[in-house]
Amino acid sequence: MIDSPVSPDPWSYIQDWDVEYFGPEIRDANERRRWETTFAIAGGLPYIWQVVARPISHVVYGLLEAKRGDRVLIIGEGVGPAKWADDLRAMVGPSGAIDVVEIIRDGRDAVMQKKRGRNGKLGCWQWTYGKAAAENSYDCIGILQSTQHCDDWRETGADLIRALKPGRRIVFAEAVLGGALFWQRIKADVHMAQWYAKMFPASLNFAEVSNYSGEELMDMCGPMLEDPQHMEWHGIEMFWGRKPHANSAEAAV
Repeated sequence: MIDSPVSPDPWSYIQDWDVEYFGPEIRDANERRRWETTFAIAGGLPYIWQVVARPISHVVYGLLEAKRGDRVLIIGEGVGPAKWADDLRAMVGPSGAIDVVEIIRDGRDAVMQKKRGRNGKLGCWQWTYGKAAAENSYDCIGILQSTQHCDDWRETGADLIRALKPGRRIVFAEAVLGGALFWQRIKADVHMAQWYAKMFPASLNFAEVSNYSGEELMDMCGPMLEDPQHMEWHGIEMFWGRKPHANSAEAAV
């Protein structure tokens, strides 16, 4: 069983009979790298969110509590293919509005180019998406498949919660590639271990890529929210909470 997610490299064990069957190009590291990345990434998020995790999208909608006339902010990766914007537009109706910040190209570039954020992790950067929004301007906010790319959720969480209306919710949901539970599942089966090692070369160590568990988001953003909660479902980490009502502080006195 592998001791780390990046070694040993199964490609170094290619045999002559493999080449006879699949062709000499399987020994071409550059060609393999292109297909490794394609296999690992291309089409993955739409498939996850439209097929295997479709029920969780509906859980997200319920937690957001979006209703007719609401203004919703979505910051996400693959928002269109996941159908989040379309589904929420149907919920808020023509009198509502869905504002989308699509970051999938920035996210992929940050990971593949090994951009390191202020948290020391790869694939993340300082978010400023909430700074321009007026205070109390959104009825609900969804951080959908993009949580990992923020390098400081204490800072960004405060920005976004400021833009959220009192008594309304912010919801995070991400299929996380990394974390202790992820590696436990990869190592639980020898086939999964060797497939993973083939997909991701040692030069791209996903143990260094930024990701957040629900527990970490609870620690970073939970103190700013009422009734914060988190859960994990088959690799999807979720966190949500409600912005305190305007009179919460007064009621507590």
